[in-house]
This record gives sequence, C-alpha cells and structure tokens, in this order.
Amino acid sequence: MKLRIKSSDIRKIEGHALESFPNECVGLMIGKTQKNVFETIEVVRAKNTLNSPVAFEADPQFVYDVYKDAEKRGLQLIGIYHSHPNLRAYVSARDAEFMKFWGRLVWLILGVGRDEIVERKAFMMKDGKVYEVEVEIVGS
Repeated sequence: MKLRIKSSDIRKIEGHALESFPNECVGLMIGKTQKNVFETIEVVRAKNTLNSPVAFEADPQFVYDVYKDAEKRGLQLIGIYHSHPNLRAYVSARDAEFMKFWGRLVWLILGVGRDEIVERKAFMMKDGKVYEVEVEIVGS
C-alpha cells in the first residue's frame, strides 16, 4: 500500500499542524484509489472541535459535506490526517479505535514539535491490524 501525495499538499498539512500546535490538527484527504495506491488530489482542513493537544474530532456534518462533494466530482475520501504535538507519528490507542470505524482509509500522522515536523508516517487498518503505508511525495 502506498499514499501518493503532492509536495504542495504535504506543505499544507505540515503548515496546518504547525499552526495548530500545541493542539492536534485534523483534515481530510480527497482523491482516488487504484490498486494499492491512494492518490491524494486535494487536502481539506477541518477544525479540531475538541481543541485538544491529545485528541481530535472533526464536525460530522463537515466530514459528510466534504465526502458528498468529493463523490459529486468522481473522487472519494481516501484518508484522514492529524498531528501528535510533542510526540512521534504513531497510531495511538484512540487512533486505532477510530480506525475501526473508518474502513479502508489511510491515516497520515505527523509528529510535531513547537517549530518543526519531527516525523511523518501513514497507516491503515486491515482485519483489525495496523500496517504502515509508504508515503510517496510527488511533484509540486
């Protein structure tokens, strides 16, 4: 499995994570899935309604609206991104619980320090197990 994402979208995600520090950020990745590749076409910032350094939640209506808009354009929700302030990029117990409900989505997680992105990794869950997904950054 591979997450293919433009470098401009990675910069947007990283900017969101740094701006949100010391709280977690959250956003959605819209694109297409082909074979074992999740290709990101755009990223959409969401508001962390919990405003928390250890948890995130996006407004369900916002997520639904983004999902339906993507569907109308022949795209799909392929992933969720969020940050872990002052921590590594890993799947927390809370993340794993939510992954169970989100089917076959890729989760891009960023470990964030005060002024820097420390780590960036992607994961997905299949049959109750978490697997790391390769991140391929392409173009601009």
